[in-house]
Amino acid sequence: MVSLARFKGNPILRPDPSKTFMEFATFNPAAVKLEGRVYVLFRAQAFDLTSTIALAELPDGFTVAYVSEEPIYRPRELFESRVVGGFGPAGCEDPRVTVLDGRLYMLYTAVSDAYDYVRVAMTSIDVDSFLKRRWDAWSRPKLISPPGVWDKNAALLPRKVQGRYVVLHRFFPNVWVDFVEDLKFEGYWIRGYEFFRVRPGMWDSDRVGVAGPPLEFNEGWLMIYHAKSVQDGAYRLGAALLDREDPTTVISRLDYPILEPREWYETEGVRVVFSCGHVVLDGKLLVYYGASDKYLAVAYVDVDELLGELLKRRYWLDS
Repeated sequence: MVSLARFKGNPILRPDPSKTFMEFATFNPAAVKLEGRVYVLFRAQAFDLTSTIALAELPDGFTVAYVSEEPIYRPRELFESRVVGGFGPAGCEDPRVTVLDGRLYMLYTAVSDAYDYVRVAMTSIDVDSFLKRRWDAWSRPKLISPPGVWDKNAALLPRKVQGRYVVLHRFFPNVWVDFVEDLKFEGYWIRGYEFFRVRPGMWDSDRVGVAGPPLEFNEGWLMIYHAKSVQDGAYRLGAALLDREDPTTVISRLDYPILEPREWYETEGVRVVFSCGHVVLDGKLLVYYGASDKYLAVAYVDVDELLGELLKRRYWLDS
């Protein structure tokens, strides 16, 4: 069995009472490597449960050298804003980021107290502006999932497949895939069909969702995913391998989790490990994750070891 090894310095980021926007929680991070440096875009939550996106920089992938003094991305549209007022979830949650054609695309869950459901929103920023911290360069966000449907956990593959862009997302309880001609989303919503399902009686029996955007290797697309169990309600992380030219084909799926809540920072209140991003650094897969819906942590594994394990277990597919 292959599992993620926790960084001994976890949690690498905690709520900060001196910063109102992140005084309650710092969790569910996206991650991207640019010019050899790791950038983590994490969900920052205030006490009223408004979520924004903040930034941490980790030169070596583990040590936090910089945390933004303010959110780098805030709610701007009605569909992601607190309208009624008071207390409760609102804002921009659980980002996934993909670098494509010189731009950094961010897909996230848009939450507003004016609606009874959540939807997927997308924005983007050119890489140069991102590196120079020009946060006013974010494009105007737009909803890309259909109205009236609870949709979240969306990620964009970093290249076209068969001439089309590929979006993974989660219509409860399974992962869906859609192939789209462009990223304008004018007059259409992501839909597609489900291809990655829960497995009754197993650790991923209640719901599944993609973590960060899958990473491409010669062996296929490495997909890290989160799952909740019917049996104990805990969130764990798993791994699967998708075909490079047909990502709807699951080559392999481990029958066991590669990370499950065990440490104090993963079990404080709720038993949750939840990732929205990962990078490869010096042959290691670094998985950044939210722990117990409060802290930010990182765990790692040798990439070749994980891919080798997946290739040995091709028969552990969907139930």
